[in-house]
Amino acid sequence: MAPSGEDFSVSMQTAAIPYRVADFLQQHPPFQFMDEHALVALAARGRVKFHEPDEYICWQTSPHAPFVYVIQQGSVSLWDESADPPVLRDIRGAGDMIGIERFNGAPTSLHSAKAASEVVIYALYAADLEPLLAGNPEASQYVAAFADVTAGYMHAGERPPAHEIFLADLLGDQLPIQCPASTSIHEAATLFSESGAQVLALTERGCLAALLTPYDLVGWIAGGALNPAQAALNIARGGEVTVSPEALASHAVLAMAEARASTGALTNDGSRHSTVQRTFTAASLAPAFGDHPITVLQEIATSSSIRSLGALNARARACILGNLTGPSALDWLAPWADLVNQRILERLLQLIGGCHPERLCCFYGAAGRGELLTAAAPQIAIVGAAPAGLETALAECGYLAPEYPADTANLDEWKARFSGWIRDPIGTQVYRSRPYFDLRPVHGPVHIFTALESHIRAELAAEPAFLGILANDCLSSLPPLTFFRDLVVEESGEQTEVFRLEGSALQPLVDVARVFNLASSVPLGASTRERFLRGRRLLPEQESVFREASETMQVMLFHQARAGLRLRSSGAELPLSILSRHDRQVLKSGFRSIHKLLAWTASGDWLEGL
Repeated sequence: MAPSGEDFSVSMQTAAIPYRVADFLQQHPPFQFMDEHALVALAARGRVKFHEPDEYICWQTSPHAPFVYVIQQGSVSLWDESADPPVLRDIRGAGDMIGIERFNGAPTSLHSAKAASEVVIYALYAADLEPLLAGNPEASQYVAAFADVTAGYMHAGERPPAHEIFLADLLGDQLPIQCPASTSIHEAATLFSESGAQVLALTERGCLAALLTPYDLVGWIAGGALNPAQAALNIARGGEVTVSPEALASHAVLAMAEARASTGALTNDGSRHSTVQRTFTAASLAPAFGDHPITVLQEIATSSSIRSLGALNARARACILGNLTGPSALDWLAPWADLVNQRILERLLQLIGGCHPERLCCFYGAAGRGELLTAAAPQIAIVGAAPAGLETALAECGYLAPEYPADTANLDEWKARFSGWIRDPIGTQVYRSRPYFDLRPVHGPVHIFTALESHIRAELAAEPAFLGILANDCLSSLPPLTFFRDLVVEESGEQTEVFRLEGSALQPLVDVARVFNLASSVPLGASTRERFLRGRRLLPEQESVFREASETMQVMLFHQARAGLRLRSSGAELPLSILSRHDRQVLKSGFRSIHKLLAWTASGDWLEGL
């Protein structure tokens, strides 16, 4: 080996070497996305370099060398030497790159890179690599992950992701079957019979008046079928939704699900007061999803047994996993999964006789935030007496065994609990009870929840110091330092084979977002991303911090959902074997974002601006 302090390099111009190097590069991103001939040419102009332990490969703030480096064997540590003493920021091994930040606009080296063992690296000319990256979207996406966490990266599926399919494209060129609202019931029935349509658009002065379905005709017949000469408009049950031509298929699903509608119309401006372009039903949307998201919800509402609810729950989770093509898919999948959890609980209460006019059932924790996509049982809080057998019924209908039983108390007791947490957060160990501030009503009289929320808001206004204590508690969970080989390296130096995603990455994001929700005078409910948006509005000068945190949350939730659904678990812990190198790099960028968020939140400087 070369003497310490200098590197020994070998040209790769010998005929066989560039091919061996290209074979190695193709095993790792971003090179795995590139043409083999281009990689051979890239390698032919490069060099093989050797470094002994503790030799520097590059120095922080120094100008970039002409090369970028790919580690062939050994390990390299990255240090922030602006701190005193220097702080370890990352450890990289075979297939990882050094100096890649130049392609993300960094004018100098962001860290000092030091050989942690005997190291062999391939030095490739940056000027040769740059055009290969520019012409390759997948490779560019991987390189971009070194700078910022983003929820935009995708995992290839068998069909285009539903959240990227325009509804108009899905429906094609088939024009809607329509007629004046004054058309008689008899004439409308004839039109259904002759066209085979599943929905008929009734119009007035060129605008949508209502959507008529065969089920409306069946209902009319069941009700006595009087006067078929009357206007068909009189028997249309309504409840349809309207969307604009720019709407995505996923938007249509959520609109129909929230309205409990079975039909919809695409109109010129998205309102029912304009011209109808297309009509659609749940069946129209099915090709984009692999199942009928609306039909699943409709069947849950009419399920005849807990066993059939279990089958529908399994179908719903399969639908989520099938459409979970990337973090951005959560924009529609998380709200839809939340509707599935709500409708299952509603139907379950009906089946076990658990409905009571004075009983309010709420979700809290992940379910309260609308972030429960796996089969983990939702955490349930009840104002009033608990229905018998609820936990057993949840397990029977396909949820994992509940981690906590349903928490029950009357309204006065719930008020007293929150008062204790807010007035004496240290004595009551409020850090154990933070998920209760995610409380959200699901089934029962809403006025009970309104009374509880008003009480909590008043208590928060009377105890402004509570926010600072809650913010300080956010530091109880920290993300790991890095991933190295197939190990998670914690800040303490501890190494494990399992990534504790929920405890070390999701929890700090959720905890910080909750603080800013409370600071915005919204004591309960809302998703983590909605809470970060409120933080951005509250403190617009910190827009970049909240934006990065929101993107990181989307990425972490995606990995929890994907792992949990695949492994039939809560997704709280992930074996590193299921994470690609790209996944790991995006997650590592997320760790930096979390550290930045925690440091700023814990400083307390923002409290002065409220």
